[in-house]
Amino acid sequence: MPRVIRPARYCGFAADQTRSFKGACDMSNPILNAIKIQSKVVIPIVRELEKEIGKERAHALVGRAIAGAYVDYRKRRGFEANSHPRVEQEGEDAFPVEREVIDDTEESYGYNITGCLFAEYFRSIGEPEIGALMTCGVDFAAEDLIRPNWEFERTQTRMQGASHCDFRWRKGASDG
Repeated sequence: MPRVIRPARYCGFAADQTRSFKGACDMSNPILNAIKIQSKVVIPIVRELEKEIGKERAHALVGRAIAGAYVDYRKRRGFEANSHPRVEQEGEDAFPVEREVIDDTEESYGYNITGCLFAEYFRSIGEPEIGALMTCGVDFAAEDLIRPNWEFERTQTRMQGASHCDFRWRKGASDG
């Protein structure tokens, strides 16, 4: 039977929060609150960049910058290189997501995110593409840093409208 991991607490949001910080400081989920506040700055910047250099280039530029900043943050925070993905997930209940673990062996690990307040928030304000840049887009860069000897795959996200995000890891052949 799949194991479901739920966050400690959810926080609410209103669709008008792209224009106001009201309600953005509900500390029941500091990570979601930080993303909400950051979105107030990032969304207008992305929109201006889209006008100047086009949507594709703007999203690529912002996506690289955010992923790079997240990788730098992870380096400062510290991590155990090539640790089993399970180890990191044990302390991740601060993220506002529901995970269903579907594979947990020494050679592989997988879970589906079946509920995601990041996706709910960005979809409620009509900005799932920018939400994907700010949240989903960091996963591949972070995994390249943290687990270079593990193959990481994610083919869909709730932010894109899928029923779940499919996170999968497989230990690389070179890791023996």
